[in-house]
Amino acid sequence: MVAEFSMLASLPYAVSVSGDVVAQFGSSLPMVLATQFARGTVFLIISIVVGLFLGRKVGLKAPVLESLFEGRGLPAGFSSSVKLSLLLGVLVGTIIFVVDRGIFSMFTEPLTIFLSSPPVWQRFLYSFYVGIVEEIILRFFLVTLLVWITWKIKKTSAGLPTTTGIWLSIMLASILYSIGYVSSLSSSIEINTMFASGIMILNVIAGSVFGWLYWKKGLEAAILANVTSMLTILVILGSLFQP
Repeated sequence: MVAEFSMLASLPYAVSVSGDVVAQFGSSLPMVLATQFARGTVFLIISIVVGLFLGRKVGLKAPVLESLFEGRGLPAGFSSSVKLSLLLGVLVGTIIFVVDRGIFSMFTEPLTIFLSSPPVWQRFLYSFYVGIVEEIILRFFLVTLLVWITWKIKKTSAGLPTTTGIWLSIMLASILYSIGYVSSLSSSIEINTMFASGIMILNVIAGSVFGWLYWKKGLEAAILANVTSMLTILVILGSLFQP
């Protein structure tokens, strides 16, 4: 339900950054948005079902939601997990922004300038969409699926996924997402080799942190860190350092 609301809330931002690209679909804006929303909903449902089913097998879960649904209240260590997620989220967001503006800007137009172009209220809402939906699809679905595959190939003596298998899954998910993200951006901005390489590097950095949080602390910790990183990039730093 929260993911559905976040998708709706992200629509103004999506319209702002898409520009004239929507016209290429050959349909009206409401129809395009409704179609994309329906597809996103179906993908979310699949991601949640797969995450719940396979996650139990490989020890990946959403401990806060599970504890609340079972009537046990917040799990032990909840406060420390929140603090860690917030800290890592700010750190990841700051690293991405600094690297993008300070290093990649020497070779190509900084991505954070393009992403921070819509009004601040749209960026604020979009941050929650990215953090929630991205973690459900990338971590809860894709990482879990990949970990399950590696677990089928090799497991520890205790019957758990190997550390190598988990890290391979986390990295592969980040790389696959980077490829898809660059492809989606190609219709809105000019893409070159340096830009694509930068996107992959930054996504691997972020994906490694969020993947580790999902593995060690659960889905909610990864979501909180991702939302915090996006707020740091788009709302805080994106507003302070406008071109």
